[in-house]
This record gives sequence, C-alpha cells and structure tokens, in this order.
Amino acid sequence: MIKLPADRENFVDELRGFALLGIVLVNAPFLGISMQGFTQASLVSLPDKIAAFAVVAFAQAKFYLLFSFLFGYSLSFMIKAENPQSIVRFNRRLLGLAFLGVLHAIFLFLGDILLMYAVLGTSMLWLHNKPDDTIRKAIIAAILLLFLVLLMILIGTWLSPNEAKVTAAVKLLDAKLASGTFLQVVDARLELWPQVLGLLFALNGAGVLAMFCLGLLSGRKRLLAEPLAQRPLWKRGGRYGLLIGLPAAFASAYLAVGPGAMVDTPGLRETAGVVIGFATAPFLTWGYVSWLAQLRERWPNLLKWCRSAGKMSLTGYLAESIFLSLIFCGYGLAWFGKYNAAVTALVALAVWLLVEVFAQLWQRNFRYGPFEWVLSRWVKW
Repeated sequence: MIKLPADRENFVDELRGFALLGIVLVNAPFLGISMQGFTQASLVSLPDKIAAFAVVAFAQAKFYLLFSFLFGYSLSFMIKAENPQSIVRFNRRLLGLAFLGVLHAIFLFLGDILLMYAVLGTSMLWLHNKPDDTIRKAIIAAILLLFLVLLMILIGTWLSPNEAKVTAAVKLLDAKLASGTFLQVVDARLELWPQVLGLLFALNGAGVLAMFCLGLLSGRKRLLAEPLAQRPLWKRGGRYGLLIGLPAAFASAYLAVGPGAMVDTPGLRETAGVVIGFATAPFLTWGYVSWLAQLRERWPNLLKWCRSAGKMSLTGYLAESIFLSLIFCGYGLAWFGKYNAAVTALVALAVWLLVEVFAQLWQRNFRYGPFEWVLSRWVKW
C-alpha cells in the first residue's frame, strides 16, 4: 500500500468506511439467498419487502460508485509526476489488486470488484498527467457508454421478454453454497465466473471508469481535504440527490422488487427498474457525500466511527465476504437460503459493525490492515 501523507484526509477515510455498509448490504443477498440476489420466496413478509426495497433503492449501484470515486481521488497520492518510481509501484498495485480479485471471486464472492479496478485502473496511467479538459471528455465518453449499454439491455429485454431464466450453473452454485464443501463451491463458482465477469464489466465498467476520472479531477483540487470550504458543492449535491436521486431510487426499487414485480424471472418492468437505478445512481451518491459533509460540519465526530475501517478498506471489503461466507455457506453455519430478505439485511448490518469494530481494535497495534500490509509488501518488493 502506498504511504499516505501525514495530513491524511479524514473525510475520505470516513466515506470509505461508510461505503462498506452499502457494499455489504448489496452483496449479502447474493451470498445468503441466491446467486440471483433477492428471490420471490425471500420476499414473503412486509419486513422482507421493506428490506429488499431499501437495499435496491438506497444501496444498489450507489456505493460501488462511491468506492470508485474514492479510488480515483487517491491517485494523486499514489502517482507523482516528479517520481517515476510511483508509476512502477502503481502498476504493481494494480497487479496485486487483480490477483486478490481473482482469489476473492473464486474463493468467496463472484461479484468481486477488485479485478475490474485493476483492469480499468490501467487507464489512469494514461490519464493521470493529462489536462483537466481531457479527463472531462473521458468522463463524458464513459457516461455515454454507460447509457448506451443500459439502453441495449433494455431493448434486448423488450425484444426477447422470455429470455430471462435461471441457468443450470446458477442452480448448481446455489445448491453447493447451501450444502457443498468448500472445494465443491469453488468448482461451481469457476463454472459460472466467465458469465458473471462479463456481466459485471458490461453493467459496471463504464460507471467505474467515469468515477475514476471524476475522483482524479477532485483529488487534484483536494475537494475532500477541507469539506467546509465546499459548501456550495454540497448544497447542490444535496438538492440533486433529493430532487433527482431519491425519486429515481424509489422508482427503480418499485419496478425491480415492488408489488407485482417478478423477481425470479425479470421482464421489461424489472429490467427498467435496474436501468433507472444504474443510470441515476450518481445523483444519489453525490447526495450521500453532500449530506454527510453537511452533517459532519454540524457534528464533527459523526463519522469518526467509520474512519478506522476506511483506513483499511481493502481488508474491510474482503473481510465482509469472509464473514458472510462463514455465516451462510454450507461449510460454515449453513444459513444459505434459510432466511429471507429482512434477516439477511440484519446479518449484513451486523457484519459491517463487526468489520468496523475489528478495524478499530486492529489499528491499536498495527498501522496497516492485514491485506493492506500484504499489498504494500508486494508493491515495495
């Protein structure tokens, strides 16, 4: 891990720790209910329906964008124009993330984002020293690509409304997660991984790239170093999050998992919900950052709880998958498929709290998190 300056930006770490909450809420249904995520059978009671609605509306597609933005923001710490060695270290960092991403996908969770970060992060090697106008053009191009992909998904569903079905590979992985051994689960993941990897890059790749670039621009201006100096930005973000982000999030969740939605066999309605959610997620993500910045101004220690986990967010991200696997998989407590959406969301919240507590205890004696230390040794090797 690249050493950060002494005046480390606390708000950045706090946002990372907060983002871990959204990440685990989104990932938990895929690790605890089905590789499809929420299913019709998991939305039986009113609490189940509320939990699923809340996860889709407030977390899905929002927090991976925040994580991506913060990754781009940190590039100014990692890559120094006056230090060519920093490029070598950044390359090694990307290789390390790719390796961890592959291990994470195969052994823990197919929805891994680290490999995508490593692949798309190579674009930053070209963009990091380009003028702001070039980076703005890259952001616009990435957003247009995202809209094009989402439009193609929507049109494809409209033209082939009966194509959505649970594949044999998904059913096999669900069965192995419920009662299989560790190696049987790994084998089932390997069979499904190419399909999931392609879907992840198609659905998330352009958005991640846009956030990398936006974070890079923001890092140059140190927008998060002194949040109090950015009040106009936070006020605009709060308004856009409230007027655009929230209504779109509610519409997305209603279409995807609301009353009458066919969660198991998504059609045009459910796909439209996903498309709306991904297309408008940046507004709510901006809203989150803006609202937190303004609340932090009133209560400076509001997010201090999240800071420790934010300093070791790589460990936090991987630890969430480790804990969820040990709770849900057949080689752990074997809760997979036994509990509905509400319980799964509560488990996810408990795991987030456990990660936050673990981070605080760990940092009493160690500067780096376990996986940050491993990555740092590799980068400096």
